[in-house]
Amino acid sequence: MPRDLLADKRTLDGMPGLQREHKQVTSPEPDESTSLVPHRSSNIAQEDRLRQMGVRPFAQLLNVEDLDDCDWLEHAAFDPIEAASREKLEYRLHTCGELCSGLFSSAYATASGPLGDAIKARTFPSIDSTDSGRKRVLLGHVISTKASSALVTDDAMDYPKDWKTNYQLTPSIGHSEDGQTVCLHSLCVHPNFAHKGLGTILLQSYVQRIKDSGVGSRIALICRDRYIPFYERAGFKKIGPSKCQYGGGNWVDMVLDFEHSGDDGWDY
Repeated sequence: MPRDLLADKRTLDGMPGLQREHKQVTSPEPDESTSLVPHRSSNIAQEDRLRQMGVRPFAQLLNVEDLDDCDWLEHAAFDPIEAASREKLEYRLHTCGELCSGLFSSAYATASGPLGDAIKARTFPSIDSTDSGRKRVLLGHVISTKASSALVTDDAMDYPKDWKTNYQLTPSIGHSEDGQTVCLHSLCVHPNFAHKGLGTILLQSYVQRIKDSGVGSRIALICRDRYIPFYERAGFKKIGPSKCQYGGGNWVDMVLDFEHSGDDGWDY
């Protein structure tokens, strides 16, 4: 159940491709090529505000080493009934981290403002082992799996409890490697950085990367009524009330189909 979420195709320039690879927790300071801040003139004011806050966003694929960060962010951004459990996050990051993206910024532990407040909330990993005072702060994330169904279902949102000892390529619940639907389960930005355009940057760059990779034929999600216009601006189509009962139900199905704009044979 995503929250905030879009950006230029240029934001993809520094993003890695969709392959399984180990990512170190520590990483070098991002340069201009990895920044996710749009550089169109219409976004100069937004970029200036972010820089004044000490925020220089950069994107990286996520894996299980990011579990602490994602668990912290998930529960900071969502109501408890909607947030994914730590166990579910671990499963998704371990099984299909190549479908998951994080939006980070670096900051010193002495930083003030929203970044400083976020750093004080918990212990963050250092960007560079030689400079332990500089932290890598997760500002937002997208966490997804794949499914064979055209829409997000309760089975797609679940996970096999024995996945650590009984791995299955196409289980009846959870991530299905052969599925063509990318189920976007969680898109969120930390509340300290809400309404500053980061969710928009994160979604659009993610959608473009998934589309270009050919890893799936569509992206499906469920959201609350109030977020429908936001997703429609990103190209998603409202399908109707979702059958999912996760978090008490009352969700709306939305789909962005990469291959068809009309009748695609799916019974939505």
